[in-house]
Amino acid sequence: MADRVTRELAVTGGVIRGTMGQEAVLRQYHGIPYAAPPVGDLRWAPTAPVAPWEGVLDASAPGPICIQRTRVGVPFYDPPPDAELPEQSEDCLTLNVWTEAERQDERRPVMVWIHGGGLQAGAGSEQSGRLLAAHGAVVVTFNYRLGRFGFLAHPELTAEHADGVSGNQGFRDQIQALEWVRDNIAKFGGDPGNVTIFGESAGAYSVSAMQASPLARGLFHRAIGQSGGGFQPMSHRTADRTYAPSAEKLGLQFAAAVLGEEEDRSLAALRNVPAAAILATAESSPRFNTYEFLPTVDGEVLPADIGAIFAAGRQADVPTLVGSTDDEGNALIAHFVRLMGAGKSGFTKFTGAMLPETRDEIEAHYATATDAEAMRSWALLFTDLTFTYPMRAWARSMEPLESDAWLYWFTWHPPIAEADAYGAFHGATQTYLFDGLARFRAVPTDADREFAGTLAETWVRFAATGNPNGGELPEWPAFTPENEAYLELGPTIRTGDHLRIPEIALVEAAWSERRRANAGATPPET
Repeated sequence: MADRVTRELAVTGGVIRGTMGQEAVLRQYHGIPYAAPPVGDLRWAPTAPVAPWEGVLDASAPGPICIQRTRVGVPFYDPPPDAELPEQSEDCLTLNVWTEAERQDERRPVMVWIHGGGLQAGAGSEQSGRLLAAHGAVVVTFNYRLGRFGFLAHPELTAEHADGVSGNQGFRDQIQALEWVRDNIAKFGGDPGNVTIFGESAGAYSVSAMQASPLARGLFHRAIGQSGGGFQPMSHRTADRTYAPSAEKLGLQFAAAVLGEEEDRSLAALRNVPAAAILATAESSPRFNTYEFLPTVDGEVLPADIGAIFAAGRQADVPTLVGSTDDEGNALIAHFVRLMGAGKSGFTKFTGAMLPETRDEIEAHYATATDAEAMRSWALLFTDLTFTYPMRAWARSMEPLESDAWLYWFTWHPPIAEADAYGAFHGATQTYLFDGLARFRAVPTDADREFAGTLAETWVRFAATGNPNGGELPEWPAFTPENEAYLELGPTIRTGDHLRIPEIALVEAAWSERRRANAGATPPET
């Protein structure tokens, strides 16, 4: 008789004790260490194996979240002023598991969630795997190093590494978490040979990085990217770009800013600085916390630009499901208004900073006759630049490979306050997969619950089979550059094609020009 999934299980490092729900249907295990604490000499080091513990580890509650800013300045997403905030620590590399499997030999599909938050905030404990587990998946979420704790290149760090690279520590954590899943998930009734990675926003960026990274090859078998992807031109560890200094140069500037007038500006001195000072310095200047340039082409985790790896067909050949929402920019635009001002002048500053290569053509597609029009166009342009374009590029780049890709467009409006103003906002998809409407003080209707069930059923079916089709969905064609097909996930679920092609062509043209301008700036790959 097969071993049962019990409260106490032996995993890498030792024995854990989880919790069992009523009638012992749902089993949860939280705060499981998957790596050594990245503190002391391990701050900014590649992820190290977990240290064994003695006795039984209480896995009934999540551990501390990684060091991060608690508020990003966008009220829509920030916690209320009176909210109790979770404990933070550099010792944060833990994961969480939800399963309804009763036996270890059930081999259920495994879904590993990579949280978003701009690579600077968030935690695996923010989402509950209850709904997806109820539909048959074993769900894993985890923490990874964030901001300049998780993305710092530095010449001394490079010298420490056997292969002479540094940066992308947060991505290394993600790979270590996937290795833990490979080695342990069968104990929870999951199939280590059928692992889906999925994430939203920076989590989807991370999924694209995992699909591009040779170090993650073989650790997952399906990929889902929700509202994000790393398809813009990236910074490089040693080569300056016209749009970004080399990551090592930026690392030296960051060390100097942290240590100030201290004579000792060594890596050893930097590792002795309190975490609060590291975080404060990272938040002190846009050059230290710009989301797009936290990751870098380091030469090992990412041997080349993510977009270039996909364009060359060198990404993991796995079934892929990607998409974005109709109104991604509606809530996020407040961040840029705070930096650049509102109306036509703010829109002009944004285009000049983000898309200088095609700014002269933008007004032909985005109306700016009045301040009100400009604000609406700004939200649309940000949506197309940051979400519509990369998801379509992701799907399109799968064409030369054997595995199929499916593209979706999410148009369901969650029942939040000012629902008409925010629409299908950035993050709406995950609120339905993870019962997350309560975060926005929304009360779901019966239609919301039914829609959430449809979405969860579709995602788990894709995880199980590599194809989202089935159930009550209309036939969802796999994406090809010829059919440009997508499925609209909204009040009416229906197929469509050629989604916003003229608008995202402007983004594609800008990035192509930027890559051409910097083609000679990258040292040859070794």
